Amino acid sequence: MMRNYKFRLYPTREVEQKLVETLEINRVVYNYFVSSNLRSRNDMNYALTELKERQPILRKYHSKMLQMVSTKVAAAWRALEVLEEHGRRTGSLKFCKPGKCNSFTYNQSGFRIENDKLWLLKIGSIKIVLHRQPTKVKQVMVVRQARKWYAVVTCEIAKSIFRFVDTRKSIGIDVGITKFAYDSDDHEIDNPLFLSKMIRPLRRAQRKVSRRKRGSNNRKKAKSWVAHLYQRIANKRHDFLHKLSTEYASKYDLIFLERLRISNMVKNHHVARHIMDSGWGTFKTMLEYKAKMVVGVGPAYTSINCSKCGNTVPKTLAVRLHRCNKCGLTLDRDYNASLNILNEGLTTLPQGLREFTPVEIAPLLASVGVQARSLKQEASLFKAQAIHSAERSQ
Repeated sequence: MMRNYKFRLYPTREVEQKLVETLEINRVVYNYFVSSNLRSRNDMNYALTELKERQPILRKYHSKMLQMVSTKVAAAWRALEVLEEHGRRTGSLKFCKPGKCNSFTYNQSGFRIENDKLWLLKIGSIKIVLHRQPTKVKQVMVVRQARKWYAVVTCEIAKSIFRFVDTRKSIGIDVGITKFAYDSDDHEIDNPLFLSKMIRPLRRAQRKVSRRKRGSNNRKKAKSWVAHLYQRIANKRHDFLHKLSTEYASKYDLIFLERLRISNMVKNHHVARHIMDSGWGTFKTMLEYKAKMVVGVGPAYTSINCSKCGNTVPKTLAVRLHRCNKCGLTLDRDYNASLNILNEGLTTLPQGLREFTPVEIAPLLASVGVQARSLKQEASLFKAQAIHSAERSQ
């Protein structure tokens, strides 16, 4: 399997100027492909060869790096086609504005990492801070974020699929806004809400941007400070989610989560900011590649059903305590929901399941009604939406 590692880069002024020029060339080539309305990667590569004949300056840059732009554009067109198949209004690809292209990719060749240096063909050596030694490097993506440079290194790692899953080490997790997570072992984790804590400095910084004259250096400085604040918030959130997901993945073999449709939940503008600030989707993604097995559970009635007797106890979001009028059970509503998630998740597993590998569990789950095809279609739609949103952000 492939895994990405992110490392900080410290280029010199001369090398940084080359990196900025490479980003600009990527933007020009990207816009050329979009304007030509070509959909096939092969057609775009042929067009790139013709463009090099007319623009010899392109020969100063690594050819494989320029070809990766066609891969990016082709993936974006495929994402639009998938969305159109599902009845979504998409439009067409947009041109990338100056200064909005923030990454380029060296694939398979043209790079080397040794002695705390990243060497890129036709760019030079860059100091890299390695928090681990990458092996079997297949790709290097150079990214600019908030005027800082990073290298996203894709490595091929060997991951054993014969890891035994012990259902006795299982847990149900209910995510929320007031409490980020409440699990079935009666552990609650407060929601840090990093964006909400930094909302006042962000507003002040954004007001400074609006007061500055367009095109001035002061406006560029103010915008870079806003980007710095957003990057700080994202770093804090990722640090929190990485530590929490690692803790759950190391303690439990089987983790049950609700299959939440976050894109629909954020349509409620009263809680949309807090939902996006929590990072539920990122937390689930981290668990999926760290834990042995993560199973999604339907979210219906997990908050109102009693985890002890199954009685339905209707309650509003303002009611934080679950009181069953049938069996007398009284406990926190999130704790009750996590118990329901665990119970419902265990019932979806086949009877007598004790220790199986994920490969052996997959056909068993299919035998009890898990529709693999629909899940695959939903995953492809989600990926297409992500690619489309990324292209629009550029």
